[in-house]
Amino acid sequence: MSTPSRNQWRAALRGFTLVEVLVALLILGIMSALGYGTYREARLSAQRAEEALQRSREIEFGMRVVTMDFGQLVPRPVRDPLGQTRLPALHGLSGNGTSAGVAGESFGSTSSSSSTMHFNSGPGFQSSFSSSSSDSALPLAELTRAGWSNTAGQQRSTLQRVSYALVGDVLKRSYTTALDTVQGTKPVLQDLFGQVKTVQLRYLDTNQTWQNQWPPATMPQPEALWSRPVAVEITVEFKDWGRVRRLIEVAG
Repeated sequence: MSTPSRNQWRAALRGFTLVEVLVALLILGIMSALGYGTYREARLSAQRAEEALQRSREIEFGMRVVTMDFGQLVPRPVRDPLGQTRLPALHGLSGNGTSAGVAGESFGSTSSSSSTMHFNSGPGFQSSFSSSSSDSALPLAELTRAGWSNTAGQQRSTLQRVSYALVGDVLKRSYTTALDTVQGTKPVLQDLFGQVKTVQLRYLDTNQTWQNQWPPATMPQPEALWSRPVAVEITVEFKDWGRVRRLIEVAG
């Protein structure tokens, strides 16, 4: 076996030419650009999926809170902040939505459109909604619910007075620790979800007829204080998620 000559060793140790190095760098740059583009798309897709998941959880949680409140509605009137006028167990309005359609046709009734309401700072609703934001507040409902857990053993009732209002495009929930609201009681505000376009509420009475407010205007005053609907339908239309509807059966 012959030994390589000096010229052959020099050719082997000479390495790559400048053209070869430039071509290799070009190929490496192209592959890096393609890999970064794929990585960036994967990151953006994962970010969008995470945002959609968080949004879904926010809406699911908010609708679950609303369902629990109306589902545990009890016939317990309360007094206004002045301690004079008794307020009905449920004071419900129609909201600002007119697009719920005939979702309640299975109950044998026809739907009717609701009118746009403006915020009312009277005794029927917590005035804290109007002061919590510069946006206009639309009252939706105020009710007395049961099942307020008291794991800390505080000296309070397990009944809770809850108010709902649409402030701007955010659905807010308000409650007080005292069932019969007194002057100086500061309500606790909670943002359920945002990006709300419209909210519509309807109430099914014992005659299987949908009402756009509760108590109905034709109901006598003593009965109106204690009355409850058979079911409540809430339809929320979001700017990004479309329409979500819940039909809530009132317990008892």
